[in-house]
Amino acid sequence: MLLIALGLLLVSAGIEDARTRNIANWKNAVIALLAPAWWWANGLGLWPDVALQLGVAMFVLVVFVGAYAIGQMGGGDVKLVAALALWLPVQPLVGMLVWMSLLGGALTLVMVAERWTQLRGGIAALPWRTIAPIALGLIALLALGWAGWPHFLTLVAGRPVIAALGVMTLLMAIGGLLIFAMRAARRGGVIPETPYGVAIAIATLLVLREPIFNQFT
Repeated sequence: MLLIALGLLLVSAGIEDARTRNIANWKNAVIALLAPAWWWANGLGLWPDVALQLGVAMFVLVVFVGAYAIGQMGGGDVKLVAALALWLPVQPLVGMLVWMSLLGGALTLVMVAERWTQLRGGIAALPWRTIAPIALGLIALLALGWAGWPHFLTLVAGRPVIAALGVMTLLMAIGGLLIFAMRAARRGGVIPETPYGVAIAIATLLVLREPIFNQFT
């Protein structure tokens, strides 16, 4: 029942973000407040399991507040990611962040292209020299991730610190590409608003297909 409730909240948050570019605070609050019930249902102890969840969630919040500070994510998106970090152990959380980054990058490019064509006069006016290399970079990262995903999950389980550094490098690479695209778009008078809540919801639902607490059993 808890997973069903989480899934419904994620779908609702994604739809709301797509329509209004906003995620209601009460949805993020409910997701966060349901996390202790999820811990109890899965038999997590206060130490080290719950302490680890809280520590990871705090770290994720600090990192994504930085993304909010430079204007790359909305406040509701940051709260949603932090609330989900209370649910997901390290391995599924890493998977969710990777999928979120790739999906968010693709959405950003789509939004840039859509706004540019509206304001600049059709597909022929798109800044292909900016968009094409970034799109190819995202496709390459997606292909690399798809091919090496089983090996990556093994690395997360065996060497979480190295895996975390790898994920941070990946996120920085994608973030750098998207910042480049956004700056180029803004120079052309295009300011797209990417609904990252959609990417977060889809990414989380993808990782929820698996028994996410296997590592605690």
